Amino acid sequence: MLPDKRWTFRIVAVILLVAVGWWVLDEETHEPIEADPEEAEQRPDYFMETFTLNATSEEGTPTYRVTSPRMEHFQGQDLWLMEHPEVTYFADSGEPWHLRAERGRATNNVENVHLQGEVEIRRAGGSDNLPANVDTSEVHLEPERRYAETDRHAVYWRDGARIEGVGVRAYLDRELVELLSEVRGRYDAPE
Repeated sequence: MLPDKRWTFRIVAVILLVAVGWWVLDEETHEPIEADPEEAEQRPDYFMETFTLNATSEEGTPTYRVTSPRMEHFQGQDLWLMEHPEVTYFADSGEPWHLRAERGRATNNVENVHLQGEVEIRRAGGSDNLPANVDTSEVHLEPERRYAETDRHAVYWRDGARIEGVGVRAYLDRELVELLSEVRGRYDAPE
């Protein structure tokens, strides 16, 4: 009697395996689900930590550098998002200009950069230039032109002088910083 139960169990198991196999093989093949293009554009296609971009002239001379602890790139929008970006402009003479911000956005292959949040613009004094310091926010930057501007409140300060106003245009290659409106100044002479 035992041999019959074993054969019955084996036959039922084989029939069950054949039925499940047939069912699996008979299922329609599903095409992979395509990602929504809008959703794909909202996710970075790559990111970098300890990001550095060095730009040079045609002769190979450094013109500017962009660094960030983290940068994310979004292909569909040609958008770069940066945390705590720092931009350094190398001057033809004198000390380089340094710009720092809380966040940054670059578009058009880094032709346009928007420094967001609090922004510091600094240039140390040297034998060829005076020191310069500007504190402001929301700065539009054109790296190739060495140009920066904002329509926000700004403070320019150095050596006892403090000038504040609304709006700034900075031509960093010409060492010119213009405050545009509501300008007030104060100078404390050294004692």
